[in-house]
Amino acid sequence: MIALRLSIASVDSPLWVNVVRNRFDRCTNVRFSDIESIVLIPLVGAVLLTDTGGALTVHAVAPDESTLVFIREAITNEVTAAVPETASGHRLQLEWDYPEHIPLPFR
Repeated sequence: MIALRLSIASVDSPLWVNVVRNRFDRCTNVRFSDIESIVLIPLVGAVLLTDTGGALTVHAVAPDESTLVFIREAITNEVTAAVPETASGHRLQLEWDYPEHIPLPFR
């Protein structure tokens, strides 16, 4: 399994992170802890969403690189559908990385 992590932070207003969170809340989800939920995103499957107040982190796992690319594109589409870019630029900062360990809820 390959792990993928997306960190979402707001560039200008914390409101935008809440807008993304609300979009994920509309999907089927199960609370894992006070700050973590397992969210079922259509076409993606289960992701772990961590809400630290001012930022969101989305964890996903995939069996191979091609599936990971698809998951990354689908999550990006969900985020940009919630908070589209403006003429002056992005409202959110998206940082992708590949963590060394798979999050506990996915083990």
